[in-house]
Amino acid sequence: MTALRLLLISSDWPPAGRAVRQQAESLHAAGLAVEVFAFRGGRNFYNYVAAWSRLRPRLHPRRYDLAHAQCATDALLALPKRVPLVVSVGDHVTRGLALFALGMVARRADAVIVGSDEMRQSMRTRAPVHVIGPGLDEGMRTARLVEVYQSLVPRG
Repeated sequence: MTALRLLLISSDWPPAGRAVRQQAESLHAAGLAVEVFAFRGGRNFYNYVAAWSRLRPRLHPRRYDLAHAQCATDALLALPKRVPLVVSVGDHVTRGLALFALGMVARRADAVIVGSDEMRQSMRTRAPVHVIGPGLDEGMRTARLVEVYQSLVPRG
């Protein structure tokens, strides 16, 4: 059986790069083939357009089994979808581009990860919404993420 091929998409590079790198390393240690597509998003629309242009040729089912965007605006890079899409949503999404992106992405995602039950109740999506709270240790967080990924990509 081959390893699940995961693409992590993150615009929080380098500020949150350590957290993304740690997540990638933990998922790799759990047996996944992980690649990170990192870019400087900031609040610059053109950074997202440039990143989308760089990612599109690479994002196909022969290369990845699924993609996991670290926030709703990052998930815009995976649209239109070519592989199953997981999106993490922070409790801080309340206005602007992030709220617009959340509305668009939540309807198109295959799974949504939130940090609290309150956030789960506010999600407007048909996709399964999984609560993976910030209080979990890295091992439990990784195990929960792997469960979500495996539910989207049946392995035979």
